[in-house]
Amino acid sequence: MVSSGIIKKLVFLLVILFFQTGLKAQFDTSFVKKNIKACADSLATGFKGRNWDLFSRYTNPSIIGTMGGRSEFINYIARAFGPIPAAAWKIYDPGKVLQVIKSGNDFQSVIELQSVIEWDGKRITTILYLVGQSWDGGLFWTFFDSQNDVKAAKQIKPDLSNELIIPAKNEKVEALHPPIPLKPANEPGNNKPTGKAGND
Repeated sequence: MVSSGIIKKLVFLLVILFFQTGLKAQFDTSFVKKNIKACADSLATGFKGRNWDLFSRYTNPSIIGTMGGRSEFINYIARAFGPIPAAAWKIYDPGKVLQVIKSGNDFQSVIELQSVIEWDGKRITTILYLVGQSWDGGLFWTFFDSQNDVKAAKQIKPDLSNELIIPAKNEKVEALHPPIPLKPANEPGNNKPTGKAGND
């Protein structure tokens, strides 16, 4: 018969093993999320700086393939965003990493992208969601716009995991009001002095 002392030791070892495994999984997830954020930051840096070569490096290869290759993709994206000045984008930054999963031989993720653009008399504030993919264990990531729709995302990546949850798009459009012009100094209602008062 196994003694109670041996049973206690076995239970203790199992608890320690479970605890260490949990710590390793937590560390790995944290490490992967850090890489997702770093790669998404590079994607955003390329976009804001109109560095389309950098932007294309972090764009999912399936998107580039549908455009006919990297050169064609860069030419297309440069033409598409050419009319909009870079200064119109007030914010274009990755947000929270919402989900990371391992699916087959790759990792997949969902990350927020926050943008604010002031253009054509409007301010458009948007939170959309990028799908990330890594083939090297979570070190390097590429992204594509999920269009906030699972069906649309699966047209780009047919093996998209059913475990990924893509939230609805959050967008607000506001009219930009031009600043009220200052009144001329001599216009009625403007009480500012126009010169020094004389001495009596």
